Amino acid sequence: MGLLAAVLAACSTAAAPVSNPAVPARGEAVKKLDAGRVESLPTGSVYVRFVRFAQAPGYVIYSKQHVPSLVYVETGVHRLILAGQPPIDLAAGEAKFHQSLTHQHLNPGSDQSVWYSIAVWPSSARGQPLVDPIARAAFESDDIDRAVLPQMPYSEVLRQVTLARLGTTGAHRFGGLSAFYVLRGSLRIESAHRPPVTLAVGQGAAFLPDVDLRETNAGADPAVFLEFLTTPVGKDFELPLGRPPAA
Repeated sequence: MGLLAAVLAACSTAAAPVSNPAVPARGEAVKKLDAGRVESLPTGSVYVRFVRFAQAPGYVIYSKQHVPSLVYVETGVHRLILAGQPPIDLAAGEAKFHQSLTHQHLNPGSDQSVWYSIAVWPSSARGQPLVDPIARAAFESDDIDRAVLPQMPYSEVLRQVTLARLGTTGAHRFGGLSAFYVLRGSLRIESAHRPPVTLAVGQGAAFLPDVDLRETNAGADPAVFLEFLTTPVGKDFELPLGRPPAA
C-alpha cells in the first residue's frame, strides 16, 4: 500500500450512504496527489498558506527546517532534495509531502518551473520574510483558533479537482480544515451560513471543519483547483450530504 493510500485509510472511515441524495456530484474528476501525517499542528492560532514560486532553470533555493509541507508543481519540473535522502523529481501535476527537514528546491529543466509550497503555519509566522526573493504568498487564510483543531495527529492531503462546464462536487462536508486554490477557470463555493464566494485563477478560500459545502464551476471552461485538507486522524475525511448548504 502506497503512502497516500495508507494515510487515507488511517485517517478516514467509510461514510454512511445517503439515501436519495438531492445534490450529487456531476462532471467532477478528483486526483489524489499526495498525503502525509503530522503528529501535531503548530501551537497557538494557525493559518493556511500557499506560497508560489516561478523558478528559472538552474535556480536553487536553500531552505531550513519549517513546518511539514506539500510541494505541488503546476508547470515545468522540480527537484526536491531532502537532507539525507535521494533527490525527488516532480513533473507538472505532481506533488510531494515532506516533514520538517533541511532541504533544497532546484529547477533541473530548461524552462521556468511554477510550483507551490502548501502548509498550515503558526500565526506568529505572519510578516516574516519568505524563504527566497522569488517566493510570493499566493493565498493566506484568516487566523484559525486552535479550539476547533484539537491537539492530536492530523493527516494532510492534497487533491486536484477538475469540474467540467456546469460541473459540481455535490453537497458534502469535510471532517477537517479545508482550503481551496484555483489554478484554471473559476469556482463558486457555497457554504453554510455564509454568502457564496466566487474564486478566479490565483485566488483561494478556507473553511473550518464540519462546514456544509458545495463547489460549482462558475465559468464556461473547465475549472481546476487544489484542495488542501487537514483532518484529525480517525475522523471522517468527507461525508456526502443530501441537501445543499443552507445560507
